[in-house]
Amino acid sequence: MAAPPHSASSRRASGGGGRAGSSGAAGVLQRPSHALPPNVTMAILKHKHGVERVGDLVHAHGGGGGGSSDEASRRESKSGTQETLTALEKILEVETVQLAPSTGGHTQTLDLFTGVTASEGNFTPRVYGGQLIAQALNAASKTLPPGRRCHSCHCYFMSPGDTKERFVFTVERLRDGKSFCQRQVVARQRGAAVFTMMASYQSADSWDAPTALQHQKACPEGVPPPESLPTQREFFDKLLEDDRLSEEIRASVRRKFEALPPFPLDIRFVSKAIDRYFPTSPREPRQLAWVRMPPGDAPVHESVVAYASDWGLLETVALPHGVNLAHRRLRMASLDHAIYFHHPIAADEWLLFEMESTSASGERGLAHGYFYGRDGTLRCSVTQEGLVRVVNKPSTGRRAKL
Repeated sequence: MAAPPHSASSRRASGGGGRAGSSGAAGVLQRPSHALPPNVTMAILKHKHGVERVGDLVHAHGGGGGGSSDEASRRESKSGTQETLTALEKILEVETVQLAPSTGGHTQTLDLFTGVTASEGNFTPRVYGGQLIAQALNAASKTLPPGRRCHSCHCYFMSPGDTKERFVFTVERLRDGKSFCQRQVVARQRGAAVFTMMASYQSADSWDAPTALQHQKACPEGVPPPESLPTQREFFDKLLEDDRLSEEIRASVRRKFEALPPFPLDIRFVSKAIDRYFPTSPREPRQLAWVRMPPGDAPVHESVVAYASDWGLLETVALPHGVNLAHRRLRMASLDHAIYFHHPIAADEWLLFEMESTSASGERGLAHGYFYGRDGTLRCSVTQEGLVRVVNKPSTGRRAKL
């Protein structure tokens, strides 16, 4: 989906076996038996940041995404120059609150991180699901032993996020083995779980094993190169110039687009703007787009692919029914999301994102995505199930519940 709201009924996390304080280390977060009670989260945040509630983290760190002045000073002293974070880096960045010591491949305490929910770079006024996945992967990567790469992650969106509150990420180090290690990440706001992810990591040496079996789904052929396709700004300009749009719809699209901050990735759709937003008839449940990777190392690319993989995927479900993002009666929300990384991704690489839907039933749709390098190598695969509803009345702007 282009950037769907994760519309779900809010549920408070219940139960919990965690407690603040551990063997002389005040404020160390114990591994919970079930959910993390709000008072435990508050105890840690008060100890580490001097705040009384999660919302105060935004003020304690200098706003919704800029980070603290102390943190900026540390960056400057380390690099010798003032580092300027890009919009994408700000969105993906998580701040370490607590890193637990590891003994025997696991810990008795949880690693704790916080992440912004600022709308900068977000293509919707609500929390974008790709941001949650990317930040969770970023947090988990900070707890790994050297030489590990993510080969898969499985995520569930449990309730909508609040863009006015920071996320609190807890990372549980389930196992560190010789070849594989696993992490469980839970994102919370006001003590309630809104998102969970299980991720598995493999030794980097295994990725290049000469005896490994290899085959893949064939890369689509005859696709125009990304340089020949319009940018997102040009894409919408072409849409607004189309004579088939009524003045009412044209004005509505212009207002919505100009009110949104830019999406922080260069994504170029192969389909025409008018076909994507205003289909006149049912279409094949398939679409293609190019996505460009930024500079950086493997963990950065894993997070960036995760961020991009939630964009446009679920809307593929609606194409055979002649409806999509412009349909005011269409409701879409991510329910779960899985990513499988097959080959390393290069910095500054253009990836072809092939999206297709194989099923829709029970107000749910299933979509699959495939990221190919320009050389045709299948870099990673994505599967997403989401809520897809066509309601009787057009949207009123209110957040729907599942």
